[in-house]
Amino acid sequence: MSEPGTYLWRDRLYVGLRAVAEAAGVTDHTVSYHLNRHGNLDRLGVVPGGNGGACGKVVNAFGRSWPSRTALAAYVGRSDGRVSCWIRQGRADLLLVALMAADARAGRAVAA
Repeated sequence: MSEPGTYLWRDRLYVGLRAVAEAAGVTDHTVSYHLNRHGNLDRLGVVPGGNGGACGKVVNAFGRSWPSRTALAAYVGRSDGRVSCWIRQGRADLLLVALMAADARAGRAVAA
């Protein structure tokens, strides 16, 4: 285990929280939080979100495609959170209703 005041982050040793914080581009509080919460600095500097690379992935629904879930949500006139909830809960019926209403607003007829 490291001596008090000496921290290992990304294979480099730093003396003091402030030195780690400056290297990571975060505040002293953030470094302290990671140590208290996780017991190490492995997660320091990792981009939050945990989306598994889902950002910007093509969404296919009912034979059509959108460049992202956000684009689909914008098209149907609902929030990204609401569309995500429908997808997560398997509520394709609600997504289809919203999609049909959006098509009607756009004056677009889609053959099923």
